Amino acid sequence: MDSSNPYQSSPSLSQSDSVTFDPNAVMPAFARTPSHHLATAPPTEPSSSSTNNMNAGASQPRLSIPSLGDSSLMGELPTTDPLSILLQKHLPPHLRPVRDLTGAWHTPSSLTHFAPTNEIPDPFTSPYTNQHSPSQAITSETVRQAASTNAWRKIASLARSQLERYSLTERNRLYSSHQASQQPVSLPRESDEGETMDVEEVLQWWSVRLYALARLRLYSMLRTEMGGLWQILASTRVEEEEEEVIMEDSEMVPFTLRVLRATEPKFRGDTRTTIEQYTVLIHMCKGHIKRLKARAAKNVDVRAREQIKVWKERAVRVGMMLAFTLAEAKDYSGAIELLEPLVEKALTRGSDKEKEDAEGLEARVQLVVVASRIWIQAGDLSTARTLLDRASSLLTTTSPHITHSQTLLSAIQGDFSTSSIPNPNPNPNSSIAEQLNTAIQTFYTAHLDDSILALEIVLDNTPAQIAAADAVLFNIATLYELAAGGEREVVERKRGLLEKTAKWTGEPGASGSWFKL
Repeated sequence: MDSSNPYQSSPSLSQSDSVTFDPNAVMPAFARTPSHHLATAPPTEPSSSSTNNMNAGASQPRLSIPSLGDSSLMGELPTTDPLSILLQKHLPPHLRPVRDLTGAWHTPSSLTHFAPTNEIPDPFTSPYTNQHSPSQAITSETVRQAASTNAWRKIASLARSQLERYSLTERNRLYSSHQASQQPVSLPRESDEGETMDVEEVLQWWSVRLYALARLRLYSMLRTEMGGLWQILASTRVEEEEEEVIMEDSEMVPFTLRVLRATEPKFRGDTRTTIEQYTVLIHMCKGHIKRLKARAAKNVDVRAREQIKVWKERAVRVGMMLAFTLAEAKDYSGAIELLEPLVEKALTRGSDKEKEDAEGLEARVQLVVVASRIWIQAGDLSTARTLLDRASSLLTTTSPHITHSQTLLSAIQGDFSTSSIPNPNPNPNSSIAEQLNTAIQTFYTAHLDDSILALEIVLDNTPAQIAAADAVLFNIATLYELAAGGEREVVERKRGLLEKTAKWTGEPGASGSWFKL
């Protein structure tokens, strides 16, 4: 991406259409509901403490760190992926689907939040004869849509453009005031805050950028950019609660960014470092909970109780991530020891005074269902079934997640009595997971052709979901090998599977091992 200013002729960003972030997320997440869609609360009289805080915030200078958006921190995204290589090798040109790997937002629109494109302008169209800008308007909805379709190059490019725009804006201000410095500079607050980002939002965009790189499996680039960013955070000092601290230890750094930094070593095989970093994050959560409880007891902070819930949820989620990382390292006893108190707490009914909504109950049940997989991996199927039965007793209706896990346990134990008679036309009203389970059960009851047909029907009905499921594609390719036919016929069927799924596969795309080609 060009490091020059791509926003020079763009209109100002609309606050109502700007991308917002979920402040309580553990992994980068865009806020599900923009603020302008929320119901308007009745006006209340602000307390004296909040009024004082507002006045203090208005007089506090704005922090500026232009180096956070330096283009030298971010590398260029590759314009190819494993799927592109696979298509060039196994499909003729006229059968290869058109895939855009530029990361550009192409479609022009009349909205107000724009991202640049990487295309060379056509002299016969824009900008010479066309009135529209060769860019696509971006709102929180379009970003969520890009994430749901695995368009991670677009999201990574968008994050980079936002970071470079911040850096260019801050450098121009520093240059105009003759204060060209890479250290934090206190600038006076301006009347129009919508034209720039604060440091907290810049770091949120860094979380999005690095998470997109992880989803693209660009682990080398992720490590390089993470190292460059953390070098700035470790060498910058900021004021926090009337004292000077290193920025990497401050509250400005989003928790999502800390989780990404802890997870990064696992991508390069250093599982031990990831386990240590997860443990540090859990202790960090416990420290915040302890301090917030002390504030809540003294009634110093009215939001302390809400923040306690947030940090408890973060500790639980990081604990789950730590448990599954231990399981990947074959330390099942350590993973189970870590999960036992979390599961028991989730299975304990609250007191009558604690009224829990349906969403909170479903979250507790989901935690038990996910944690039961550790017992299944460890081979303790009886304990796993007991946990699922206890979780099921908490609900008034049948949970599809519990049913799916119980079916998995039955299949592992070789009990296929719950499966129906092999049917090449599965119930279209059943979920994708149920249809896939039925197909696998059909295979284990010695009906290979019916199993292949069932999987192909699911693929035809939901190609976008199946194209992103590597295990399902691997199973189909394996069943092709077991079916009747010579090697040439098997390869042709695999290439047909590749052609059928390539147009639906998102980024980073499938690898040759998925199709066993």
